[in-house]
Amino acid sequence: MFLKVFKYDFKAIFFKFIPMLIILPVLAVLVRLFNLVSFQNVFLSLIMGLVNGVFVLGCIVAIIYNIVICIMRYVKSLFRDQGYLTHTLPLNKHQLLLSQILADVLMSLITFLLIFLCLIIAYFSPFIIPDLIEMFNQIYETIISEEEVAKNLPITLVLTFFTCIASSLMGLFVIYLGVAIGHAFAKNKGILSVVFCIGLNYAINFVFGFMNIIFAMSYDPAVVDISTSFYIINMFLSITLIESIVICIGGYFAVIYIMKHKLNLE
Repeated sequence: MFLKVFKYDFKAIFFKFIPMLIILPVLAVLVRLFNLVSFQNVFLSLIMGLVNGVFVLGCIVAIIYNIVICIMRYVKSLFRDQGYLTHTLPLNKHQLLLSQILADVLMSLITFLLIFLCLIIAYFSPFIIPDLIEMFNQIYETIISEEEVAKNLPITLVLTFFTCIASSLMGLFVIYLGVAIGHAFAKNKGILSVVFCIGLNYAINFVFGFMNIIFAMSYDPAVVDISTSFYIINMFLSITLIESIVICIGGYFAVIYIMKHKLNLE
């Protein structure tokens, strides 16, 4: 039953995203065609610049549109009229929320993959491959020539990867929690959801900023060497990763609590 609900949630989001799946590749192909031709005419050059601008704007809109449709689906499925049906399904609250999370994450991955492929279609040239290989070889040689860099950089890259994922999920859970709190009230649910989302975001950024300042003040920049620099960066990433995970877990269980005890469907 869980897989059926997940498929239903994902299809509901995916079908709304289909226009972007058509428009963005078309814009990418147009950009590619215009960039293959050197225009001497000023008017055609302006059109080429306009097409490039529209394509870049389309990539930004695709990200925003994905966020909007995921939030709308989350609200409609769990907190509005459709919630009367959703909450009668033979699934517990954890499964209902996990279905929504997985659908949103999968749609976000598709969105970024689409943008990545469209950027390759629009701007990638096989002639730059030798330059890229040479650049990566130089970077690799520089890394292995420095013992401290070779020892600490892989850890830093791994921490950066997981911190980016955790931070993205944290942003998702902050929105989830803000919407859930807003819809726990009887009136003005939409406005309150926005207020709580913004308030939670500012509160978390304030706490993160305060802790980062305290962490930065504990080191003297005048005596920081390469090894110490990597240690500071890795500690900063580790703290941010732990904070993001804690907020994700706290946000998840807070939403579950609201769904169980404070649910107030429209």
